[in-house]
Amino acid sequence: MPEDPKAVAIPIPGGRIEAILLPGGPGVPLLVLGGVETGLRPMSGSEHAHLRRWERRTAHRPVVIVGRPLPDDPASAPTMMHPRAMAGAIATGVRALRGLTPPVAVEAESGGGRISLWLTLDHPELVARLVLSSVASETTADSVMTWRMAEWLSLAEQGKWADFFAHLALQLKPAGSVHAEAFAVQPRFQPHPSTPERFIGELRATLDPSSFVTDRLGEISVSTLVLAGGQDQVVPLASTQMVAERIPGARFEVDPKCGHMVRTSFRGYDELVEGFLAEGD
Repeated sequence: MPEDPKAVAIPIPGGRIEAILLPGGPGVPLLVLGGVETGLRPMSGSEHAHLRRWERRTAHRPVVIVGRPLPDDPASAPTMMHPRAMAGAIATGVRALRGLTPPVAVEAESGGGRISLWLTLDHPELVARLVLSSVASETTADSVMTWRMAEWLSLAEQGKWADFFAHLALQLKPAGSVHAEAFAVQPRFQPHPSTPERFIGELRATLDPSSFVTDRLGEISVSTLVLAGGQDQVVPLASTQMVAERIPGARFEVDPKCGHMVRTSFRGYDELVEGFLAEGD
């Protein structure tokens, strides 16, 4: 049995960015971006989990999973974790990574979706195709999403990680599917995130209007598939639908019973995405 691939660290201004490259078939390479919780810990040490989730894509194409930037100085996190700045860091990583030839298809969810939108707009030569799940191009003051993220931010800044993870676990499920008591966690059983400053920095930046990208969605010209859960408690269905409507020619699919975890709960997700990616090969 082959060894798990190792996360590589690519230098960027002020820090580094991690990537895991999984060799694969001859199709267009795939870049994978996760949600904001990706910033809670480095990727190094979690390679096996990523391999288990993404090796199925390698039957047709190489896959590179990219983490959030790791600042040399934690005080730099608020600047480096801005979605547009992260898109620039990822562009640096994609160009530098041996064994990966751009342009790439991008499969992104939640907070990774906003980064991928900035990546497509600022570095269009790197992106061939987009798959976006549970993505919002803005976080306006009157949005339920803003209230949820502000709640996460408050708990994180206070170091109340047991409460945070309990809230997160509940809100990632489809609306009304579980009771809060099922996710009660004793603080002593909850490990402290190793890089909370990255998570906090990204949440703050996502609430900042300078990270909003709605007004530029009409400039995106690559083929785009947008997926949403009808019971998403984190990113309102209307927010994801707006992204699909504003990107010219985007295809929009909804699973009415799915929550925020589209990649694992959307009926037929892998088949739908594989078919869409194959069209670009």
